[in-house]
Amino acid sequence: MDAELMRRVEALRRPLELAAADNFRGVRRVQGLGHVLRIACDGLLAKWESEQLAAWRVTLTGWEQLGEDQQAVEVARGMRLIARLPSTPSRNVAPIVPQRPKRPEDAVLPFAPAPAAVAKTETKPAARIEAKTETKPAAKTETKPAAKTDTKAAKAEPKPAAKNEGKPAKPKKAPVVEDVDPLAAPTHTLPGIGPAFADKLAEKGLETVEDLLWCLPRRYDDVRDAKPLAEVAEMAEGQRATFTAKVASSRMVFARGRRWAEVRLGAIDLTAPASCVVRWFNVWAGIEKRMPAGAVVTLSGVVKKRDGRLELANPDILAIDLADAQLPLEGAKAKKPAPTIIARYPEVTGVPASRLRVACQTACQRVGASVDDGVPKSVEEAANLPSLAETLARLHDPPSDITIEQLASLNRGDSPWQRRLAFGELFALGVAVALRRRERRADAAVPCPRTPKLDDDLKSALPFALTNAQARSIREMGDDLERDTPMNRLLQGDVGAGKTAVAFAAALQVARSGRQVAVMAPTEILAEQHNETWKKWAAATKLRVELLTASTPKPLRASLLALLAAGHIDVLIGTHSLIAESVGFGALGLVVIDEQHRFGVAQRAKLRDKGDGQGAPHLLVMTATPIPRTLALTAYGDLDVSILDELPPGRLPVTTKLLAGKRGEAAAYKLIEERVAHGERAYVVCPKVEDDGESPERSEAGGGRRAGGDWKDATTVADEMRAAMPKLRVGLVHGRLDTETRDRAMRAFKQGELDVLVATTVIEVGVDVPAATVMVVHDAERFGLAQLHQLRGRVGRGGGGSHCLLVVHGTISEDGRQRLDAMVATTDGFKIAEADLALRGPGELLGPRQAGVPRLHFGSLAEHTELLLEARRHAEQILVRDPDLVRPEHAALRLALARRLAQSVYGSESG
Repeated sequence: MDAELMRRVEALRRPLELAAADNFRGVRRVQGLGHVLRIACDGLLAKWESEQLAAWRVTLTGWEQLGEDQQAVEVARGMRLIARLPSTPSRNVAPIVPQRPKRPEDAVLPFAPAPAAVAKTETKPAARIEAKTETKPAAKTETKPAAKTDTKAAKAEPKPAAKNEGKPAKPKKAPVVEDVDPLAAPTHTLPGIGPAFADKLAEKGLETVEDLLWCLPRRYDDVRDAKPLAEVAEMAEGQRATFTAKVASSRMVFARGRRWAEVRLGAIDLTAPASCVVRWFNVWAGIEKRMPAGAVVTLSGVVKKRDGRLELANPDILAIDLADAQLPLEGAKAKKPAPTIIARYPEVTGVPASRLRVACQTACQRVGASVDDGVPKSVEEAANLPSLAETLARLHDPPSDITIEQLASLNRGDSPWQRRLAFGELFALGVAVALRRRERRADAAVPCPRTPKLDDDLKSALPFALTNAQARSIREMGDDLERDTPMNRLLQGDVGAGKTAVAFAAALQVARSGRQVAVMAPTEILAEQHNETWKKWAAATKLRVELLTASTPKPLRASLLALLAAGHIDVLIGTHSLIAESVGFGALGLVVIDEQHRFGVAQRAKLRDKGDGQGAPHLLVMTATPIPRTLALTAYGDLDVSILDELPPGRLPVTTKLLAGKRGEAAAYKLIEERVAHGERAYVVCPKVEDDGESPERSEAGGGRRAGGDWKDATTVADEMRAAMPKLRVGLVHGRLDTETRDRAMRAFKQGELDVLVATTVIEVGVDVPAATVMVVHDAERFGLAQLHQLRGRVGRGGGGSHCLLVVHGTISEDGRQRLDAMVATTDGFKIAEADLALRGPGELLGPRQAGVPRLHFGSLAEHTELLLEARRHAEQILVRDPDLVRPEHAALRLALARRLAQSVYGSESG
């Protein structure tokens, strides 16, 4: 692409990107957008012949008459056209598909509307329309008002007199503008879908042909395996059965303000008599007429029995045989055989399953071969996967000769076709992560080489021997710090695995290179604990470690800031105070963020921006909530990961038990009294602050109020314990207390002035209290797995035996039972994390503040670990060969990436 053409492309791309920003809110904010787009498009057409771009230029003529949603669609259309230019670099920032209109009547067709002069002319939905504008390829497009409009057309604006004024203008034949994006065509452009049907589909979010294409079956029924009615009558209640029977009678019933269709069935084989009553509720009119007496029907549903009689409610109708003709519900003629495999789609209220099936299959037949998710053919072949076109065709309409094993695989969701869809998402994710990683490494940093005495200094500072995992992680970080690109590393390990010592080793290497270190903790009390620990270790190394929090007195704060700016402080530990504008470092070389999930992306980025201009500071983020491998490769894909997968010697696992009701509560309190008598301490955690009828202070599990009683609240439990055990010194902390009061209670507990600390989840991230050996969690089913594991980590830090008692009150849900069973089964944080991922999914596991959680429709980070690794490997190989994705065979991949980024599917997490 020559320089002049590139300049003209950029002139059009820039306003499109501004309009597409912030989920297309820029359409409203950019003034004179239509005029700018018209000028830029005309300039590009003068250098680049494109019928599709010329057709889009026709649409721009009537830009000001379009609604905001329609303008957003046209911006997306323009960006697709730009992306298809040969050798156009992808910026990976352009949203491709805007949020669709909520109402089908607001949806804009993907072809050009009438120009401004005839904006009110009625047009019928079709694949072709006539435009009143003459467009010449490779030349500036001129728009001429129509010489004549119908009676409903708006009057054309006055124009200067022409040479032949007064003579009747001879109308020119308008060029035909083809629909350049059949995927975006409304559903009513498909045969068999009228306005009423389209409205029903739109209520389910199915507004375009593409929506129907990606509306995939949720299961498949095998009509070949249809059982006789007598055999179904012997099946246990609750089992799903596909069977064939003869209609004895059918009618519509109106009773108690409801209506339903009722069909009585009998066996076809009279030697094995059986009967069944089938009812359809909330059905379309005329269903009973389609099954007259004598018809043979094939149904699929869940077996129910009442007083020994076989009944079914709302079974799926697979086929109806009237007399000698087999009539599938698709409405085909009698000569067409009924399908042997029935695809079952998600239900759409008011739409028969057969009509939805036909609509989705028709959409696949029309556009399935043209859709592209960006996976190159070479990658499909290397990964031994079918093409996307074949995949969609087979999922919508499985072959009639499919084996029982293949059908079972389809219904499990692990067929080659379903794996192909998952691979497509994971492959695009792998490319996005790799691009993000490369962007990170494009920054420069000041290298921090190891000094000859670094290892000896570290050994003299730490009063214990490092584990193998700690030594390995220190080596990994040391290598990163010696490079001239910023370290971006995630250090994760279980509670008590020794992350702080590893961070101290990294800080020592940076400080010995003449650079400074910032350590940010989520709470003041945790920052104070770090300060206390780091000062002890730093004494032997002569590092100057200081603490800066909101509680720091003003005179001391001013002195610290002056010393910091002058480079006389090596390590500054603090909370959010470190990101204040007044805090300036002389030569910031490393940022350490503890409990990183407690900070937002913007906060982390703001601290990193405090570098001195010589280079970006290195980054180390730590988490005590282990992250499953798949999430570490995706949400934290731009970070290298160090894992502490072993605990220091001498630490005993915490004994975890599940207790129930008043008896379980009494047993827990008895253990507390016994351990306190031996000089130990205990935590008691509740989901609520006080008995005010409100929901828990913070719970990952969610859910409503428990039947038969309220959740335990910390205020009441503290009062009850003081009354029942007057010898115990009981304290109380929760999120509604001010920071000073809360920290004072925590310090009192740590220093032995309190025996029991009743709390909410504010102690989830707390200080080390070696004497704490008992953790009691009331209403444990109300908490998420990660929370429970973090709470359990508050005890067992003194080297002796410790106990975590999970107390439940009343009945619990199946999900709650699974969480508690996982807690009792293992103390391995990584196994807990995998179980949490399987139960809750990646979005909830990392929380709403983490922006890098991918939203996947077909792939699963819990189930497709190996597929993710394979997809990532292929993605990295593509980028090695084509770093900027400028090759023609990667145009679809550029488009897929831009589309996913526009929908915020992939984002940067680390800040």
